[in-house]
Amino acid sequence: MRIDSYIDPFIKTGLRYDRDLKKAARRLLKGTSRDALTQQPGFEESEYLEENMRSSVKSCVRGKETAVQMYRKFAAYLEAQGVDLTVQFPPIPVDNSFERLMFIAKYLQSPEARIADLPDLLWVSERTIEGDLARLRGLDDPIQICGHPFIVEDTERSGGQLRFASTAHPLFLTENLTQVLIMLKGLKQMAQNPMYRKYAEATACDIWEQLSGYAKDRIRFVLTDLLPEDLSWYEGLEKEDQDTFYTERRCSVDGNVWLDCLKNEKPFCVEYLEEEGPVVYTNCRCTGKMGHRDQEWTMEVQCDQGQKTLVESRVLRSCYTLEELTNY
Repeated sequence: MRIDSYIDPFIKTGLRYDRDLKKAARRLLKGTSRDALTQQPGFEESEYLEENMRSSVKSCVRGKETAVQMYRKFAAYLEAQGVDLTVQFPPIPVDNSFERLMFIAKYLQSPEARIADLPDLLWVSERTIEGDLARLRGLDDPIQICGHPFIVEDTERSGGQLRFASTAHPLFLTENLTQVLIMLKGLKQMAQNPMYRKYAEATACDIWEQLSGYAKDRIRFVLTDLLPEDLSWYEGLEKEDQDTFYTERRCSVDGNVWLDCLKNEKPFCVEYLEEEGPVVYTNCRCTGKMGHRDQEWTMEVQCDQGQKTLVESRVLRSCYTLEELTNY
């Protein structure tokens, strides 16, 4: 089926009220430049349409998102005319570097995801993806979020994949002020538990960082005049560093790496309070889920000293290595 027979009717009727898309359609559907659809191999046949649309957009020096939107409308028009085709368009606005970085940071978390898939998935060039990866890893001009660099540290590129020591999960919530206050109060409560303290405080700092001066003043007012409580924990949420993303290792400090090692199956060393006094267990590995005993968290571990049941309240400190534990 000849696709070119639909081009003029589409430009005339399908884009009647959109000048920008009509301009893009005349350039990309009827043009002679290398990024035009008519310059792609076998463009007349619907079976090649997705591949050719993708190639056309990849070749665009500028205005990729406008081209994508035009091709979306062209595909919808062709389907309405009875042309059988399936096109997987990019899941994000491809011209927006912030959107691309957030998508890449999430997409590459899957063990099956490959870097080579990204150009076809996002309809951009390999060069663009390489630039995005460099920014994501902090190798070149990292993107800024709320004035702080967003860098995913401790990444290793191997076998066409990007492996993360800790995966970043960008969440930019749009909450009303009461929701924000409830989240902060909940995180303050969670911070009372040594296992969760650094995680809770880091999350609270991220939330506080995104608030306006007005919002912070309103929270202070509520917690002073309406629901009185000590403000010192909230006032301590101002960030001292410039980072946006905290790795698991950075959250697992103050002699408590238990949660990170449980979740990510890492070995650890622990100083533990037995009845006869403190003892050190080395090369501990979790062998089961956390449980409860007498209203306390417990964890089954296999270590150099044998099978042990550790009770959370008796864990004096835990570190990744014996050297860290000794020097703590």
